Formats: sequence, C-alpha cells, structure tokens
Amino acid sequence: MNIEKEITKNSLAFVKENRGMKLDMENKRALNYISPRISSEFMDCSMPMTFDHYSHCSLGCTYCFAYMFKTSNISFSRKLHSVDPYKMIKSINGEPIGSRNKSLWKHFYSRRFLLHWGGLADPFCNFEKTNDIGYTIVKGLAKAKYPTLFSFKGSALFRPKWVKLFDKYSRNKNFAFQVSIIAPRDDMSRKMEIGVPVTSQRIKAIKMLSDMGYFTILRLRPFVIGISDEGLDELLDQCLEAGIQAISMEFIAIDQRSNFGGGSGLRYKWLGKQIGAKDTLEYFKALSPSKRGGYLRLNRLVKEPYVKQVYKFCLDNDIIFACSDPDYKELNMTGSCCGMPDDYPENREMENWSKNQLTYAVKELRKTYHQSGLMQRIKFDKVFRPDIDTYLKSKALGQDHACVSQKTASERHGADYHRYAREVWNNLKSPGNPRNYLDGKVIPIQTDEHDNLVYIYEPTEYEERWVKEGISLKK
Repeated sequence: MNIEKEITKNSLAFVKENRGMKLDMENKRALNYISPRISSEFMDCSMPMTFDHYSHCSLGCTYCFAYMFKTSNISFSRKLHSVDPYKMIKSINGEPIGSRNKSLWKHFYSRRFLLHWGGLADPFCNFEKTNDIGYTIVKGLAKAKYPTLFSFKGSALFRPKWVKLFDKYSRNKNFAFQVSIIAPRDDMSRKMEIGVPVTSQRIKAIKMLSDMGYFTILRLRPFVIGISDEGLDELLDQCLEAGIQAISMEFIAIDQRSNFGGGSGLRYKWLGKQIGAKDTLEYFKALSPSKRGGYLRLNRLVKEPYVKQVYKFCLDNDIIFACSDPDYKELNMTGSCCGMPDDYPENREMENWSKNQLTYAVKELRKTYHQSGLMQRIKFDKVFRPDIDTYLKSKALGQDHACVSQKTASERHGADYHRYAREVWNNLKSPGNPRNYLDGKVIPIQTDEHDNLVYIYEPTEYEERWVKEGISLKK
C-alpha cells in the first residue's frame, strides 16, 4: 500500500464530503450543538471556556487530534450541527436563554471573560461558505466589543466581507489571533494539511491582521519533530516580519485510547513515515514518561533543542514565549500558554483570562527561583480559587468534564471542577497530578491544614546549563 496516496485520498475524501455541506435548517436539532464548553484541561488552562461553532471541522489535517478524538467516539456523527448564533449573542449581551446560557452568563460573559474560539474545529473553515454561522457570531462579538481569541488556519478569513468586518472593528482591539502553522515549507504543509491554505498564505494572514493592529500569535502546535523543525529558523523570521507578538508551542501527542483502525490508523502510519518511525505507537511509548498514563507525550530530552531554539528566538526579539506542552511549561513568559500577554494596555478586557491555574503558578515559581534563588511552595487553595473563578463550583457546568461519565448518578450530582481538581492534586497516581503532569518540575513535600499536598519548585539540570550559556530565565 502506498501510504502517501492513501492518506491523501482519505483526507481529500473527508474534505470533499464536507464541501458545500449545509445545515438542515428545517430540522430543529441542526442548531443544538452545545458550545462553549469547559475545557477538560482546565487545571492548566487560562481560557477554560472553549468554543466551536460547528460540531466538526471541514479541513483535512492528517494529524488532527479532533478527527481522531471524535472518530473514536461511537456516537460521532458527520451530519453538521451548529450553535444557535442568535441565542449565543443574546446571551453574551445579557439576555441568556436556557439554563446553560444563564450559567455561562453568570460565570463568564458577565465578567467579560476572554472567549477562546477554536478547539475541536476551525472558526474559518469551509463550512462558512454555505452557512455563515461564524460570520453572524463574529459580527455580534464585534458589536459587543467582546474579548475573543481566535485559533485558526482556515481560509474564510480571506473573503472580502470578513476582511472588511475585521478591518472595520480593529479599533476596538477586542480580538486576538493564533495562526496555526506546523510545517515551515509549503510543500510539506500541502501533504500534512489537506484543504488548508499553505504556510505562506497563513503568514500573509498574520501580516494582514497585524497591519490592522491586532495581537497575533504564531501557534506552533502540534510541533512534529521531523516536520516542524525543517526550516524552522526561516519560519520564525518570516512570522516575526509579518508582525507576531508571541509564539505558542506544544508537541504532538498520541492517545492510546484512539481507534487505531480505519482512517485514524492510516493517519498514524502516515505520521510515522514522515518522522522516521516504523511504528508510531511504539515510538511514542518508548519515548514517553509512563507516569503520564495513556496520553503519550515525548520526554523532555527529546524536546529540549526545539524549545531552546524557539525560547531563545523570543528572548532575542522581545516577543512572548508560551508553551502549552507540560514539558517546559515553566518557561512561559505569560500565565497564558496560548500566548496572551499578562499586560495588554490597548484593551484591559483582553487580560480577562484565568490566573488561577497551573501554568500561571509554575511560571511564577520559575521566575522567583531565577530572580531570587528562592524555591517557593504552592498550595491548592492558592492555585484554584472559586471565589475568583466561580465556574469551579458550578454543578451545571461540572457535567462537561469527561470524568463525569465514570461516576454514579449521586456522584455526578455533586460534581464540580473544584472537586475534580482537588482529587487530581492529591492523587500521586493520577497522570494529571502536578508532579506527574509536569514531569517532576514540582514535587510534594508536605500537606497543608486541609490535607492537600503542598508542592515546591524543583530546578532541573537544563536550567543551570542554559543560564551558563547566557540564556536568561528571569523573564
């Protein structure tokens, strides 16, 4: 079997299947897609309210986590569904319809909490050609001046009415953009991302948005060793010239729970061929710390040279380095691993993201250590604060979490994110436990007055070595 031809055929079929797909507006269930949701990664996420307006994506990226995640779900339907754009905008403007929207208003919209658009789908994918749901929502967000971060690679952004819309409202500074690029060269992006504008086109999108005055971020996610590093220097230079103010990176990972048959299996074989691994799953198993469980992330040593390259580039050019990957998360120059700045005087509402999570905490621990030599401790009640992030105590929104499916009816009734976080924080066998998740960057040393573990920052060998090389870790 020629894997390259098969994966191209498979991805093209998915793109063609979705091309021109219309919502069945006569079906009341067409607008029943439930979003925003609370991210399952809320423990280290600055923007736990994540949003997709369509039920799936029309693009054909061969490495797509969302495709593999959804096709492993037996209830996944390729019929298109969307949120109701009018209900969403009314909710954002203080007229929530339904109990869920009332909860979102209470815990997020009323506080003008930053909306992160683009998790399991793309804000500007090809479904917009025939449905315009996203355009309706963006227009409503623009008029409401609601703070929003778009994470995308789709082409709808280039259409004249979209360009006109973003240009018209650019003075409000309430939008920011993460542009996803994983392949520095156009020829590789054509192979890896079927139905997506090539890399050079996405760099043009960065330039267009930056010239309008928007905050733009290069989203190097997922970084695929063997692909993303080929021509990385040139990509960084081109994106800097186009106007980026931050870079956010995260390395590709594999979920062992995925269905390795059918299209997903083919995609993993294709990925293995590109990175030089005969068996992609075995490659990741061999190089991933076992304490992280079934979600396989390559170890720190494998990632270090690439993180160092990007981190040093950010230092040298005075832009923000952000890392969503749990390895080297301590190097974040902001508490937002997506790359949103801690301080944004152009519009203070763009700072309305959560500081009460692990990314912010471990970033502060690293800064304190390298600025003063102190190894500070972190306590559960200082990291997760329901008095500030009130959604943590919401029983209604707590049902979003994947763990709820493993609980009894009575357990689900009392479930909330604060409880989930506390359970994981104190369970040293859990892959999400801070010691395991951050691969030893924090270690438990005692318990506090509430019997919660207390963690302390653990400097590691690379830090001393980098500092000796003249790389500052104080920023």
